[in-house]
Amino acid sequence: MRRAGLFKSVPIILVIAMALSACKSSEERAEEYYQSGLKLIESGDYERGMVELRNVFEFDGSHREARSLLATTLLEQENNIHGAYGQFLRLAEQYPDDAETRILLSEMAFNGANWEELERHGTRAVELAPDDTRAKAIAIALAYRTASLANDDPARREQARAAQDLLGALPDNVMLRKLVLDALLLNGDMTQALIELDWLLEREPENMLYWRQRLNILSQNDDMEGIETQLLGMVERFPEDVETKQMLLRFYLSREENDKAEAFLRQLADRAAPDDNAPLADLVNYLLQTQGPEAALAELDAAIVEEEDPVPFQTIRAGIIFAQGETTEAIMELEGVLEGAEPSEQTNDIKVALASMMLSTGNEVGARAQVEEVLVADEGHPAALKMQASWQIRADEAEAAINNLRLAQDRAPEDAQTMSLMAEAYARSGRPELSQDFLALAVEASGNAPAESLRYAQLLIEQERYLPAEDTLLPALRLAPRNVDLLAALGNLYLRMEDMGRTEQVVNTLRGIETPAAQQASTRLEAQLISVRNGVEDAISYIEGIASSDDATLNSQVELLRVRLGTGDVDGALLLAEELNAENPDNLALRAIAASVEAAAGNPEGAAAIYREVVTAEPQAANVWLELARVTQRLEGDTSASAIVDEALAAAPDNGNLLWASASYKERAGDIDGAIEIYESLYARDSSSVIVANNLASMLTTYRTDEASLDRAWAVARRFRDTEIPALQDTFGWILHRRGESEEALPYLEGAAQGLPNDPLVQYHLGKAYEALERPEDALAQFRKVVQIAGPGDQREQVIEARNLIAATEN
Repeated sequence: MRRAGLFKSVPIILVIAMALSACKSSEERAEEYYQSGLKLIESGDYERGMVELRNVFEFDGSHREARSLLATTLLEQENNIHGAYGQFLRLAEQYPDDAETRILLSEMAFNGANWEELERHGTRAVELAPDDTRAKAIAIALAYRTASLANDDPARREQARAAQDLLGALPDNVMLRKLVLDALLLNGDMTQALIELDWLLEREPENMLYWRQRLNILSQNDDMEGIETQLLGMVERFPEDVETKQMLLRFYLSREENDKAEAFLRQLADRAAPDDNAPLADLVNYLLQTQGPEAALAELDAAIVEEEDPVPFQTIRAGIIFAQGETTEAIMELEGVLEGAEPSEQTNDIKVALASMMLSTGNEVGARAQVEEVLVADEGHPAALKMQASWQIRADEAEAAINNLRLAQDRAPEDAQTMSLMAEAYARSGRPELSQDFLALAVEASGNAPAESLRYAQLLIEQERYLPAEDTLLPALRLAPRNVDLLAALGNLYLRMEDMGRTEQVVNTLRGIETPAAQQASTRLEAQLISVRNGVEDAISYIEGIASSDDATLNSQVELLRVRLGTGDVDGALLLAEELNAENPDNLALRAIAASVEAAAGNPEGAAAIYREVVTAEPQAANVWLELARVTQRLEGDTSASAIVDEALAAAPDNGNLLWASASYKERAGDIDGAIEIYESLYARDSSSVIVANNLASMLTTYRTDEASLDRAWAVARRFRDTEIPALQDTFGWILHRRGESEEALPYLEGAAQGLPNDPLVQYHLGKAYEALERPEDALAQFRKVVQIAGPGDQREQVIEARNLIAATEN
């Protein structure tokens, strides 16, 4: 009976307990979870502690201590920078005047090169706590970045001195150390820079950027022994980093130490764990680069038989045979590997490799499907995110691309391709300064690889920042001293700098590389050098000497023909063209060149006849069709020329240059929708083309007035924000005006009007901006220019409007 009574009382106790629990407020429940999470984290049980902290927000979403502790734990114990940043960001939204949160966000943004966030949170941190030493460090960082963007080296040095002074109070502040390091590199103080880098590496030994900066200094010091030691150390510390191994291989190849390179890779393969196939894959890639596909495939075939997991080697094998032109077989091989494969990281990697192959063969639908499958299985897969981001960039979805690339960076923070794509995305979004930052970061992340170094150096050269461009090219050349593209870029840079001695050194280096590309580059560079030193006549004599030598090639003779034509020696060009055609009667390319000489000599009829002969023999010769259309336009006008282009498109319907010409003729004929449709198709093929982007955006805003067309034009053209090219300035400025931002548009439109003084529509655009800004006298002056330039026969809508506005003023 007692036992029965006891069991009867249990439900009553439970009901009472539940009732008491229900009486607790949400704040009390949240505090219980917080205290539980706090104890677990203090005891080192971070995983369960963070679960408890997240439970806090079910009852109190604004619990400051819980969110701060969660953010700090994610950062310090889990190294989850993205997650920690999100939690701190939520804190800043809930408590916008909390200085400590703003300071932490600023420091994290600085370390992640997220300059927009640094500006946003850093400015607020300084406002909230101007006397806080860490806030002072942030203020210095903001001022240093402003000076860097303005290329104001004295101001950078001044801020670096301020950073050095503040280090006395904040000796462990990484932000200040990085600013000091950057200034030391700017000043060329490599000894002290190495000391600062070693300090940073001691605290962050896994930070690849520091290792690469150190390697760059050793390269500038020509410390070959130090470079090899450093690269070997990096391979040891970052065994899965492919780019470091590639740098070491480039280093060995540059020193022609092929046996050493192969021995190193075989040693890594021998040491590898049974389930680690990466070292053997690296060896195969090396054999592919140095001994060709046969040696690589032989090594792979042996591995496929011997290794416990042959799938990685089957994947590599498919990639090699794909590159050899066996595309169908390679795709089928990967699809076979995927049949029945269990979901895994390796399966995802193979799907991305398959997607890349599909994309190369024109199957974008299939490629997108593979990438989507991967991202469903692993939303942070870097390679899949990069492919998706490249499609988004092409579609002008720059913000979406940037978000995806940030996710990819969380997983692979030092990936050079991610940074290059980030630079492209920021350029598309109209933020050139951020684009430039990521181009520079891509150079560092790639270990001064040729492609990334060239891309950044070319941008610096365009900005006439010659010394930084040189500093970008030289480290790349130290690791790849026979790279013709790098050498040619450096030689042309020295020409711009009027450094003839070093230009000549580059010419001699190119001449010593016995490849056709190097010889052609050396000839071209030396001709330019002679032209600068002694004038055009001597340069022509130099090329003539090459063309008449015993080992002269047809290319060198054609180059001479072009030089003669370019310098106005039409008779000499005609004579040489006749000689070349007589010696090579079946060479259609020479026939086309002869036609261009005839056209330059004032014989368009003869040129048209020769062009017609060539396209009859070779209907796919799109450039010859275009030349025939140009000559026909001179002889018979637009209608006949447009008919030639239509005839050409029947033979080569997908040729971009022919489509471009067709759009131009349609525009002149008033078929605006037809022209826009062609430009849209060209843009869909290659949205990176600035010329296509400009023409499409210009037509959308010149001939259409609806908001959808204006939005489309803005998405296409916002990359022109930093342009100094008049045609692009006009497009960008006119779009800004159409968007109601006439004040911001004015400098662009004024620059365009100055750069294109004979284009009536450009002058009209500036006049309309003046009109919107209530500057009637300036507007009227512009409209008078429009009418004067256009002439009485121009019946374009804008010209007619200008005439009417002038008439209304005069009456």
